[in-house]
Amino acid sequence: MKSYSELGHVALGTALRHLAAEVSKDAEKTYEKFNFEIDPKWFPVFYVLASKGAESVVNIAREIKHSHVSVSKIVKEMKASDLIESYKSSEDSRVTLVKLNKRAQDMIPAMQQQCDAVDLAMKRLTQETGVNLWEALTVTHRHLKYHPISSRVDDESGDNNIRIVDYAPIYQNAFKALNVEWISQFWQLEKPDFDALDNPEEYILNQSGAILIALDNSTPVGCCALIKMDNHNYELAKMAVSPKAQGKGIGLLLGQKIIERAGLLGAKRLYLESNSVLAPAINLYTKLGFKHIKGAISPYERCNVQMELHLSDVQPRQGK
Repeated sequence: MKSYSELGHVALGTALRHLAAEVSKDAEKTYEKFNFEIDPKWFPVFYVLASKGAESVVNIAREIKHSHVSVSKIVKEMKASDLIESYKSSEDSRVTLVKLNKRAQDMIPAMQQQCDAVDLAMKRLTQETGVNLWEALTVTHRHLKYHPISSRVDDESGDNNIRIVDYAPIYQNAFKALNVEWISQFWQLEKPDFDALDNPEEYILNQSGAILIALDNSTPVGCCALIKMDNHNYELAKMAVSPKAQGKGIGLLLGQKIIERAGLLGAKRLYLESNSVLAPAINLYTKLGFKHIKGAISPYERCNVQMELHLSDVQPRQGK
């Protein structure tokens, strides 16, 4: 049996707890260097209020991805430390807004200096280690959110295993190549194509969207994206399957998985645009439950088909 220090990934939880404790403890020293006298755990709330001026606890919690209870507690602590003031919204008396008071606002320049210095320090750390810690944590969290380790240990693998995984930077070239391959057969790529394919993280993922990649023996052979339109509406876009992998049911599997993900993201309706020349794709969308509609004017010249799917109409799939 290996020694505990040799366990590697098996001891990941312990390693992350130790790292978090070290970073949190060291953060206090960094705050002191810049005379930014707040509790480090208050920083996310402080930053949002410094950026927006005033906000509700609900919206702050949503932006920093904390619980309402957690943000409420931080706001109370900041009030007690004479950093925050609150008042009723002039637009809706039921909503209480909080903002930084004069004392806290005078601390914003120190906060900005600290942010710049920490950003530079982390960039240098990335150069030293060859590891972008923030990117690694962000991508890993994205992959574990809907497919945690506990479910991965039960995954069955085979010689011809098709897996659907979340997007990671290593799939950026494949994501673009798969879409360029089918689009260029009939049309020229347009600006919205380049926006999504060249900058998928900025254009899709950072806007609360999602991208799924189909792997055949670890090789990317298909992809599909969800682009957020508003709180309850997402566009199903950039679906592509390599001609070399067609006939394996990958398109259907991608479609089913992306619909499942849309439900987990809180979508109530999916919308898509296509072209009538793509008969197999239209048949696939119909099989998935999409229905033809006449929607808004499309940014794509090639679009002459618009379809939608209300998730309330989707029947749960049987099995895994």
